[in-house]
Amino acid sequence: AALAPQPRARGRARAAMPGGAALPALPPAVLHDEFSAASRARPEGRIHPLAEADRPARRARASAARAAELQAILDWLDVTNPVHRRYRPLDGRGVALAYVADCADLAGVYLPHVWWTDTALRRLTLGDAVDPVLGQTVHEIGINALHDWLDDHGPAFGWVRELDPTLLQAAANAGEVCVIVARHRDIDQAGQVSLVVPEQPGAEALRRADGEVLRPLESMAGRRGVRAAVSRNAWWTGRRFQSFAFWRHP
Repeated sequence: AALAPQPRARGRARAAMPGGAALPALPPAVLHDEFSAASRARPEGRIHPLAEADRPARRARASAARAAELQAILDWLDVTNPVHRRYRPLDGRGVALAYVADCADLAGVYLPHVWWTDTALRRLTLGDAVDPVLGQTVHEIGINALHDWLDDHGPAFGWVRELDPTLLQAAANAGEVCVIVARHRDIDQAGQVSLVVPEQPGAEALRRADGEVLRPLESMAGRRGVRAAVSRNAWWTGRRFQSFAFWRHP
């Protein structure tokens, strides 16, 4: 029988340069090319950041204000709106990562939909300047790769690993960007990723009598988008997944 997925990091650290010198910080990989006009209504260009002029942002410092701004971002993305074809599956390709990456980007948080190639990473660690060019210096990543990226690079970009769903929900309620990501056992099959979102009156996490969160309030894109709901089960513990993790970004 397959083992249940384990909530633990892979823990690979970046190797030091010869002589013990510190590696230069890696820059985010972000595409800005012919799809610089990517919008919620267009299914093309999902790996490019949204460029609509009226897009909201998260700039406040106080927790309550940050939560309100994060909620405004979620309302604007409006994942269940059929007009927003960016979050509708196209040719069998998943859209869950596009939605999560869009929310993170609008909140001022880096979560990649493309990442540097091995050759580009070697150049960057040598201090070279590298432009992100799809198919040359960057490549699209899926959710399985995102799971691994968060382990390997997430902390360098401000992501914090969380083990307790109660604390994860509390972080979302304070306006932090929070995700659940699971890696599929079959590398050729898609993993899954969702946002944990601020609770609202009538939309709350599932808790035990003592207040501990059993399942947080989630939002995700897919064939049936979810604006804010509690999953019927803890999907991330499903046997099809090899491992899962909770992450938050202040």
